[in-house]
Amino acid sequence: MAQKISLTGRPTSSIQDYGKYLAFDMEEKGSPNAPKGIPFQSNAITYTIVLSLKQFNKLNITQEEFSQRRFLVQGEPCLDIPFEQCTGEIGVICMQIQEIEDKGKEKKQTKQIPKKGSRAKKQEESKPLEESKQEQEKKPLLVPKGTKDWMSLDDIKVPETFLQFTPGIAKQKAVEESIEKNGTVDKPIMINPETHELVDSYSRYYVAKQKKLDRVPVHY
Repeated sequence: MAQKISLTGRPTSSIQDYGKYLAFDMEEKGSPNAPKGIPFQSNAITYTIVLSLKQFNKLNITQEEFSQRRFLVQGEPCLDIPFEQCTGEIGVICMQIQEIEDKGKEKKQTKQIPKKGSRAKKQEESKPLEESKQEQEKKPLLVPKGTKDWMSLDDIKVPETFLQFTPGIAKQKAVEESIEKNGTVDKPIMINPETHELVDSYSRYYVAKQKKLDRVPVHY
């Protein structure tokens, strides 16, 4: 099984363009306290992330905006990145990258919002439901506990035994509520890491397919 690494934070360098791929640095701070009995401390490590041009374009942001955003990067460590391009201590090949919510920034913006009068409140209440739905879709996806990777539904192979039945209404409703609230299913879908064949969680796969999600969290 391939090695996996997950990083969260802001880029600590400008993004470097190498034609078909890009690279940038990201720093992860160590834990302030080691487990009892271990005489060492975990220090901050700088990683050089390499991602494809296609992955960057999917983020739909400019290179200037890139350094101001926070990201979740999931990838695999690599020792073959040229030395002059790997300015960090460890090189990482990016398999998935997504922008995540900056909680500190959101709180700051909330404090600056002035109080609204009755007329403004009425105007907000009269906004169409479609607009509020669009705002929900802009929210960053929740990363369910146990997620090992993100995968396109089209890449998951479903055995015929699963396709022969339809999940119960109660199970479907629970998954639908999670998708509406968090933008994705509540738990990772279980797959075989070698064959990408569905092992369990067919209900989540079924509803995700109905909702036409681009990709879903998976666990091996």
